[in-house]
Amino acid sequence: MNIAIILSGGVGARMGRTIPKQYIEVCGSPIIEYCLETLLFHKDINMAIIGVADEWKCFVKDCVSRIGTKIPVYYSKPGEIRQSTIINALQVAKRHGAKAYDLVLIHDAARPLLTAKLISDCLETCKEADAVLPVIPVKDTTYLSHDGVHIDSLLERKTLWNGQAPEAFKFGTYYDANMRLTEDELNKITGSTEVSYRTGLKCILIPGDSNNFKITTPEDLSNFESIIKNESI
Repeated sequence: MNIAIILSGGVGARMGRTIPKQYIEVCGSPIIEYCLETLLFHKDINMAIIGVADEWKCFVKDCVSRIGTKIPVYYSKPGEIRQSTIINALQVAKRHGAKAYDLVLIHDAARPLLTAKLISDCLETCKEADAVLPVIPVKDTTYLSHDGVHIDSLLERKTLWNGQAPEAFKFGTYYDANMRLTEDELNKITGSTEVSYRTGLKCILIPGDSNNFKITTPEDLSNFESIIKNESI
Protein backbone atom coordinates (compact mmCIF):
# COMPACT_ATOMS: atom_id res chain seq x y z
CA MET A 1 0.00 0.00 0.00
CA ASN A 2 1.16 3.53 -0.81
CA ILE A 3 0.01 6.27 1.54
CA ALA A 4 -0.02 10.01 0.74
CA ILE A 5 0.30 12.45 3.63
CA ILE A 6 -0.58 16.06 2.77
CA LEU A 7 0.59 18.68 5.25
CA SER A 8 -1.92 21.52 5.45
CA GLY A 9 -1.52 22.83 8.96
CA GLY A 10 0.67 25.88 8.25
CA VAL A 11 -0.59 29.43 8.75
CA GLY A 12 1.44 31.08 5.95
CA ALA A 13 2.58 34.09 7.97
CA ARG A 14 4.96 35.34 5.26
CA MET A 15 2.13 35.61 2.76
CA GLY A 16 0.54 38.49 4.67
CA ARG A 17 -3.01 37.18 4.17
CA THR A 18 -5.80 36.61 6.67
CA ILE A 19 -6.10 32.93 5.71
CA PRO A 20 -3.44 30.22 5.34
CA LYS A 21 -1.82 30.33 1.91
CA GLN A 22 -2.94 26.83 0.92
CA TYR A 23 -6.58 27.96 1.05
CA ILE A 24 -6.19 31.05 -1.13
CA GLU A 25 -8.26 30.69 -4.29
CA VAL A 26 -6.42 30.78 -7.62
CA CYS A 27 -8.36 30.57 -10.88
CA GLY A 28 -11.45 29.19 -9.15
CA SER A 29 -9.83 26.62 -6.85
CA PRO A 30 -8.07 26.76 -3.47
CA ILE A 31 -4.34 26.11 -3.80
CA ILE A 32 -4.60 22.83 -1.87
CA GLU A 33 -6.95 21.35 -4.49
CA TYR A 34 -4.27 21.37 -7.18
CA CYS A 35 -1.97 18.91 -5.41
CA LEU A 36 -4.89 16.95 -3.95
CA GLU A 37 -6.25 16.24 -7.40
CA THR A 38 -2.87 14.93 -8.56
CA LEU A 39 -2.37 12.77 -5.47
CA LEU A 40 -5.89 11.40 -5.04
CA PHE A 41 -6.11 10.27 -8.67
CA HIS A 42 -2.62 8.85 -8.97
CA LYS A 43 -2.83 5.19 -9.92
CA ASP A 44 -0.41 4.08 -7.20
CA ILE A 45 -1.80 5.97 -4.20
CA ASN A 46 -4.09 3.82 -2.04
CA MET A 47 -4.78 6.02 0.99
CA ALA A 48 -4.49 9.72 1.86
CA ILE A 49 -4.16 11.51 5.18
CA ILE A 50 -4.45 15.27 5.42
CA GLY A 51 -2.96 17.09 8.39
CA VAL A 52 -5.28 20.03 8.96
CA ALA A 53 -6.34 22.32 11.81
CA ASP A 54 -9.86 21.75 13.17
CA GLU A 55 -11.11 25.14 11.98
CA TRP A 56 -10.23 24.27 8.36
CA LYS A 57 -11.24 20.61 8.39
CA CYS A 58 -14.71 21.20 6.89
CA PHE A 59 -13.17 23.43 4.21
CA VAL A 60 -10.68 20.71 3.22
CA LYS A 61 -13.39 18.03 3.32
CA ASP A 62 -15.37 20.13 0.84
CA CYS A 63 -12.29 20.29 -1.41
CA VAL A 64 -11.98 16.50 -1.34
CA SER A 65 -15.69 16.17 -2.11
CA ARG A 66 -15.42 18.46 -5.13
CA ILE A 67 -12.46 16.50 -6.45
CA GLY A 68 -14.01 13.12 -5.78
CA THR A 69 -11.90 10.07 -5.03
CA LYS A 70 -12.18 6.30 -4.74
CA ILE A 71 -9.46 5.95 -2.11
CA PRO A 72 -10.02 6.46 1.64
CA VAL A 73 -9.12 9.92 2.94
CA TYR A 74 -8.46 10.46 6.65
CA TYR A 75 -7.56 13.53 8.67
CA SER A 76 -5.00 14.19 11.38
CA LYS A 77 -4.30 17.11 13.67
CA PRO A 78 -1.34 19.42 13.10
CA GLY A 79 1.38 19.55 15.74
CA GLU A 80 3.29 22.51 17.07
CA ILE A 81 6.06 21.84 14.53
CA ARG A 82 6.13 20.27 11.07
CA GLN A 83 7.58 16.96 12.22
CA SER A 84 4.99 16.47 14.96
CA THR A 85 2.32 17.03 12.30
CA ILE A 86 3.94 14.24 10.30
CA ILE A 87 4.06 11.94 13.33
CA ASN A 88 0.35 12.53 13.98
CA ALA A 89 -0.41 11.55 10.38
CA LEU A 90 1.83 8.47 10.58
CA GLN A 91 -0.07 7.34 13.66
CA VAL A 92 -3.39 7.74 11.83
CA ALA A 93 -1.97 5.67 8.96
CA LYS A 94 -0.90 2.98 11.40
CA ARG A 95 -4.37 2.84 12.96
CA HIS A 96 -5.83 2.38 9.48
CA GLY A 97 -3.65 -0.57 8.57
CA ALA A 98 -0.29 0.77 7.39
CA LYS A 99 2.37 -1.95 7.50
CA ALA A 100 6.14 -1.71 7.87
CA TYR A 101 6.72 -2.54 4.19
CA ASP A 102 4.24 0.08 2.88
CA LEU A 103 5.48 3.34 1.34
CA VAL A 104 4.52 6.77 2.59
CA LEU A 105 4.71 9.93 0.48
CA ILE A 106 4.79 13.28 2.32
CA HIS A 107 3.80 16.43 0.45
CA ASP A 108 3.15 20.10 1.26
CA ALA A 109 -0.28 21.50 0.40
CA ALA A 110 1.48 24.72 -0.65
CA ARG A 111 3.29 22.94 -3.51
CA PRO A 112 0.40 22.86 -6.01
CA LEU A 113 2.29 22.02 -9.22
CA LEU A 114 3.04 18.43 -8.28
CA THR A 115 3.17 16.03 -11.24
CA ALA A 116 2.15 12.39 -11.47
CA LYS A 117 5.63 11.62 -12.83
CA LEU A 118 7.37 12.96 -9.73
CA ILE A 119 5.07 10.87 -7.52
CA SER A 120 5.88 7.78 -9.57
CA ASP A 121 9.62 8.51 -9.51
CA CYS A 122 9.60 8.86 -5.72
CA LEU A 123 7.66 5.65 -5.15
CA GLU A 124 9.70 3.63 -7.62
CA THR A 125 13.04 4.76 -6.20
CA CYS A 126 11.86 4.13 -2.64
CA LYS A 127 11.77 0.42 -3.41
CA GLU A 128 15.59 0.57 -3.26
CA ALA A 129 15.98 2.94 -0.31
CA ASP A 130 14.59 3.98 3.05
CA ALA A 131 14.04 7.58 1.93
CA VAL A 132 13.80 9.48 -1.35
CA LEU A 133 14.17 13.25 -1.73
CA PRO A 134 13.59 15.17 -4.98
CA VAL A 135 16.14 17.97 -5.40
CA ILE A 136 17.09 20.71 -7.82
CA PRO A 137 20.61 22.12 -8.14
CA VAL A 138 21.50 25.41 -6.49
CA LYS A 139 22.04 27.90 -9.31
CA ASP A 140 23.56 30.89 -7.55
CA THR A 141 26.94 31.26 -5.93
CA THR A 142 26.32 30.54 -2.25
CA TYR A 143 28.11 32.05 0.73
CA LEU A 144 28.20 30.99 4.37
CA SER A 145 27.74 33.80 6.87
CA HIS A 146 26.96 33.30 10.54
CA ASP A 147 25.97 36.92 11.16
CA GLY A 148 24.42 37.82 7.79
CA VAL A 149 26.99 40.61 7.33
CA HIS A 150 30.40 39.01 6.88
CA ILE A 151 31.40 36.14 4.57
CA ASP A 152 32.75 33.15 6.50
CA SER A 153 33.28 30.86 3.51
CA LEU A 154 32.27 30.20 -0.09
CA LEU A 155 30.31 26.96 -0.53
CA GLU A 156 30.93 24.61 -3.46
CA ARG A 157 27.84 25.19 -5.60
CA LYS A 158 28.02 21.90 -7.51
CA THR A 159 27.63 19.99 -4.23
CA LEU A 160 24.53 21.93 -3.09
CA TRP A 161 20.92 20.95 -3.75
CA ASN A 162 17.54 22.39 -2.81
CA GLY A 163 15.18 19.79 -1.37
CA GLN A 164 11.56 19.55 -2.50
CA ALA A 165 8.48 17.47 -1.72
CA PRO A 166 7.02 14.92 -1.99
CA GLU A 167 9.46 12.85 0.02
CA ALA A 168 9.00 9.08 0.08
CA PHE A 169 9.80 6.62 2.86
CA LYS A 170 9.39 3.00 3.86
CA PHE A 171 6.68 3.31 6.48
CA GLY A 172 8.16 1.06 9.17
CA THR A 173 11.70 2.40 9.18
CA TYR A 174 10.52 6.02 8.97
CA TYR A 175 8.00 5.61 11.78
CA ASP A 176 10.60 3.96 14.00
CA ALA A 177 13.17 6.65 13.17
CA ASN A 178 10.77 9.36 14.33
CA MET A 179 10.02 7.46 17.53
CA ARG A 180 13.75 7.19 18.32
CA LEU A 181 14.36 10.95 18.26
CA THR A 182 13.94 13.05 21.38
CA GLU A 183 11.57 16.03 21.45
CA ASP A 184 14.56 18.37 21.34
CA GLU A 185 15.95 16.57 18.28
CA LEU A 186 12.58 16.67 16.52
CA ASN A 187 12.33 20.41 17.15
CA LYS A 188 15.50 20.90 15.10
CA ILE A 189 14.21 19.01 12.06
CA THR A 190 13.45 21.25 9.05
CA GLY A 191 12.81 18.63 6.35
CA SER A 192 11.15 15.20 6.42
CA THR A 193 14.18 13.34 5.02
CA GLU A 194 16.41 14.84 7.70
CA VAL A 195 14.97 12.28 10.16
CA SER A 196 16.13 9.41 7.95
CA TYR A 197 19.55 10.96 7.41
CA ARG A 198 20.10 11.66 11.10
CA THR A 199 19.19 8.08 12.06
CA GLY A 200 21.50 6.45 9.50
CA LEU A 201 18.93 5.24 6.97
CA LYS A 202 19.65 4.93 3.26
CA CYS A 203 18.56 8.17 1.53
CA ILE A 204 18.58 8.72 -2.24
CA LEU A 205 18.30 12.01 -4.15
CA ILE A 206 16.36 12.14 -7.43
CA PRO A 207 15.79 15.00 -9.89
CA GLY A 208 13.04 17.33 -8.78
CA ASP A 209 10.98 19.76 -10.84
CA SER A 210 11.62 23.52 -10.99
CA ASN A 211 7.87 24.14 -11.29
CA ASN A 212 7.27 22.25 -8.06
CA PHE A 213 8.00 25.30 -5.93
CA LYS A 214 6.46 26.03 -2.56
CA ILE A 215 4.21 29.05 -2.34
CA THR A 216 5.64 31.07 0.52
CA THR A 217 5.68 34.73 -0.56
CA PRO A 218 3.35 36.98 -2.58
CA GLU A 219 5.84 36.66 -5.46
CA ASP A 220 5.44 32.87 -5.40
CA LEU A 221 1.67 33.26 -5.48
CA SER A 222 1.89 35.62 -8.44
CA ASN A 223 4.12 33.16 -10.33
CA PHE A 224 1.68 30.33 -9.66
CA GLU A 225 -1.28 32.41 -10.86
CA SER A 226 0.59 33.24 -14.07
CA ILE A 227 1.37 29.57 -14.73
CA ILE A 228 -2.26 28.47 -14.20
CA LYS A 229 -3.63 31.31 -16.38
CA ASN A 230 -1.20 30.49 -19.19
CA GLU A 231 -2.16 26.79 -19.04
CA SER A 232 -5.83 27.68 -19.42
CA ILE A 233 -5.29 29.80 -22.54
